Amino acid sequence: MPNGDSDADHAGTFHTLPGFVFDTETTGVCPDEDRVVELGAVCFAEGRIANERRMRINPGRPIPAEASAVHGIWDADVQSKPTFADIASRFSPYFDGRMHGGRAPWLVGYNAGGFDVPLLNAEFRRIPFAFHIDPKRVVDPMLFVRWHLRHLRSRSLENICLHFGIDTGRAHSALDDARATGALLFRLLDDGLIPPVVSEALRLQEQLRPQLEAEWQDFSYWIYRDRRDGRLRLGAGSFIGTAVTEASPDYLRSLLSKISDLPERVRATFMAAASRTLAEPLPVHNASPVAL
Repeated sequence: MPNGDSDADHAGTFHTLPGFVFDTETTGVCPDEDRVVELGAVCFAEGRIANERRMRINPGRPIPAEASAVHGIWDADVQSKPTFADIASRFSPYFDGRMHGGRAPWLVGYNAGGFDVPLLNAEFRRIPFAFHIDPKRVVDPMLFVRWHLRHLRSRSLENICLHFGIDTGRAHSALDDARATGALLFRLLDDGLIPPVVSEALRLQEQLRPQLEAEWQDFSYWIYRDRRDGRLRLGAGSFIGTAVTEASPDYLRSLLSKISDLPERVRATFMAAASRTLAEPLPVHNASPVAL
């Protein structure tokens, strides 16, 4: 990507700087191997939609039926469409100041850090094309959702938008998903869940990323720590969001008996919580209970 991007370029807010929200539909879920079949993008100016783009892409390979069943794009729909190589030089300027009056835009994509950015960069390398998207410049609302709204049973774009009453249009349409992501961004800004200054949002995002990763390594999706008081809470199932120490011991015991692949740290935590109120002690495992 062209040099010159820095925090100074993003010292303004999401309402004052130009912005670019993007989404992809693909042949599959592997960023390094799968290909783009549709691009959707929404340009913002002063917090309002200024322009929209949708483009179908010929991936140069058959689209698996299971992928088509999700996004509704079939081989016949892209047979006559341009390849990624054909559109790369037109698409890349939206990520820097070339299409925004010389001002570097803020960049946003839902789960972009884990999927869209690696996939698009792989497409650029494959051409090859002397351009890449710097993932540290892309604000990913999904990270803030995973931090602030961990108690919700699903944190997919569709379900988070449903939670906030945001219209998603046709789910898994790249343009509709980009529109929904833009609307979600400004809702999270209004609710104080994302800092209004772009550089601050990017810095906070880099702080949250390793904390969320460490939590996943410790507990997978079964447990998380309350963002305010640090209490361990159930991260999945019917009682998601309930403090582990307040969950029914019978429920915890049921989980222990039915799910053989629970991480040992999770199993030890459930055992410690359930054993406090169960008259019959639970079986002892090698793992030591974690402090609650």
